[in-house]
Amino acid sequence: MMIRDILDIYNRNWSQILIWSFVLILPVTAVSFLSMIYVYSSEYINSPEYFSVFAIILNFIICIPPFMKMVIVYKQDHSINSLEGISYFVKQFGILFIFTGILYFIAVVGIYFLFIPTILALVFLLIFPFFSEGRNVKEVYKNTIQAMMRENVSLIGELIVIFSINIGCWVIMMLFLSQYENNIFAFMVFRVLLNALVFPFLYIYLTLRFRKELSNPLMD
Repeated sequence: MMIRDILDIYNRNWSQILIWSFVLILPVTAVSFLSMIYVYSSEYINSPEYFSVFAIILNFIICIPPFMKMVIVYKQDHSINSLEGISYFVKQFGILFIFTGILYFIAVVGIYFLFIPTILALVFLLIFPFFSEGRNVKEVYKNTIQAMMRENVSLIGELIVIFSINIGCWVIMMLFLSQYENNIFAFMVFRVLLNALVFPFLYIYLTLRFRKELSNPLMD
C-alpha cells in the first residue's frame, strides 16, 4: 500500500520533483561535497569527519520542505507549482539549518554519555523537519515529540537505516577518492545524480509515515 502511494504521488508530480531535484538537491549536494573535499584537504581543521557527517545530514534535511509540502497538499486534493516549492524551501531553510546544527552538536556531545543523547538527538533530527512548518519552536517540538511517541521501534530502526545509508555512501565515496584523486569531479557528479534520484522517494515515504494527519491543513 505504501509503495503504491509513493509511486502514485511521484508519477502525478514528476515534473515538480524533477525541477526540485535539479534546482535544489543538485546544487545543495554539490556544495556539501565540495565543502567536504575542502575540509579534508585543509591542514588547519582537526577532526574533519565531524564536519563531513554534519554536511551529509544537512544535505538530506534542508531539501525536505518542498517534497513534504507536495505530499501533504496532494493528499488534500490540491497541488503546488515548482516556484511555490522553491519559495517554501527558502522559507524553511533557516529553521532547518539552525535546528540541525544544535541537534548535531548534542548528538556529538552525547557520544561521551553512553550514546543515549546521541540516539535521541539523531531520531529527533530526522523527524522534526516534517513538522518544521509549525507556527513556533514550541509547536515544532511538541509535534515532533508526539510523532516519536506515536511511532514504534521499527520505524526508528528504519530511520537509522536511512541515516546509515547516507553516511555509508559518502564514506565509501571518500575512500575511493583517497585512491583516485583525479576523479573528484566524476564522483561528485555521480553523488549529485544519485541524491537527485533517491531523495525524493525517501522524502515522500517519510512524509507519509510521519504526517498521519494529512487531512489537516498545512500550517503557514
